[in-house]
Amino acid sequence: MKTRSISRRAFLQVTAVGGGGMLLGLYFKPAAFAQNQQAAPVIPIPSSFIRIAPDGIVTIIAKNPEIGQGVKTSLPMVIADELDVDWKNVRIEQADLDNTKYSNQSAGGSTATPSSWNPMRQVGAAARQMLIAAAAQTWGVPESECTTSSGNVLHQKSKRSLGYGALAARAATLTPPDLQKVKLKDPKDYKIIGTPRAGVDNFAIVTGKPIYGMDFTVPGMLWAVFDKCPVVGGEAVSANLDAIKASPGVRHAFVVNGGTDLSGLLSGVAIVADRWWQAKSAREKLEVKWAEGATAAQSSEGFARQAEALSKEKPMRSLRGDGDVEAAFKNAKVVEAAYAYPFIAHAPMEPQNCTAHFKDGKLEIWSPSQIPGFQNAAVPAGIQNTDVTFHLVRAGGGFGRRLASEYDIEVSKIARLVSDERLAGTEHQRHFLRHAVDHR
Repeated sequence: MKTRSISRRAFLQVTAVGGGGMLLGLYFKPAAFAQNQQAAPVIPIPSSFIRIAPDGIVTIIAKNPEIGQGVKTSLPMVIADELDVDWKNVRIEQADLDNTKYSNQSAGGSTATPSSWNPMRQVGAAARQMLIAAAAQTWGVPESECTTSSGNVLHQKSKRSLGYGALAARAATLTPPDLQKVKLKDPKDYKIIGTPRAGVDNFAIVTGKPIYGMDFTVPGMLWAVFDKCPVVGGEAVSANLDAIKASPGVRHAFVVNGGTDLSGLLSGVAIVADRWWQAKSAREKLEVKWAEGATAAQSSEGFARQAEALSKEKPMRSLRGDGDVEAAFKNAKVVEAAYAYPFIAHAPMEPQNCTAHFKDGKLEIWSPSQIPGFQNAAVPAGIQNTDVTFHLVRAGGGFGRRLASEYDIEVSKIARLVSDERLAGTEHQRHFLRHAVDHR
């Protein structure tokens, strides 16, 4: 990942100086990429922030989704170590999705640490260097004579020291260093990296605190379930909507039109009620006529036959090329076998879920997705990416299943349709909607 030095003006755009505090980040103006023909947010702008309070408490923003892999703890550890602050004085906050500040806000393929390793180190090291500069100016001594330890800048010759909290306001006024040239720690000097640390959410998890997507609630929130065709990509032709609307607590029931793109919005029937159990109970009475489409002709047996046929053809691509395999086979005993596995449910421990609030053309969404994306919410809601506020919520496992974010797409569409009905005078003033996916 490439980083660039930043001007004082750009730095001040992400610097908050209040009550002696300091906010540091890697900020790059979108205009800096104007010559690149790719449109935002294809090219994300990397940024990670440090907030230092007057009492020396350091708040570090965790940018990636936390799905149980520990990245909400590990990446802040990298920043904290380079910053040279004690872990006990660190607080962690989850970032929202923001393509103007962060890149690689996703979880999948164990890529978060390797892709963020150097940028996170640079953030911590840059903040540390600025704090040293602030102390050197305060004391009127060369920066080279100053060192840091446990959230303090030290001047050995005069035996003086100042805590980061006392230096934060002054440091925030300084021109930040070139991130490519900041001095990073020698691994032998690591104090936090490589050491066992409890996950920052562990206590909340074991004491049942509401931190997962399924926990998020607000007063008056409505609940939705979405029934889709048993054949993937099938279309809902009709349903007994009048009977469903007469069920206790049900506020809305309607057919959602969709396409055939499996990564987009698929057709189905949405039921929206005052309580989740009411929505689920009404769904048990749902009768839908489906047009199953071409996918109905597919089967596990058909896929097995196709796989066998493909196995006899020349490979479409090669991942590696080590040595002469064909020559080795000529002098080797070759054992051939075919392996197959069936389609099975791919489900994390926490059911798929998402919460949305659509009002006045703006959408706010709380999602446990592994690959959060503004477009997943904006497109089905018929709005622009800039009209979406996307909160990353801790997920109860992912294991790749949450790489498909159909729940974001579905809840955004349903929330928009419910809002349209409300504006038409058919619904009371409720705006929040939780979609708990309950696929059959």
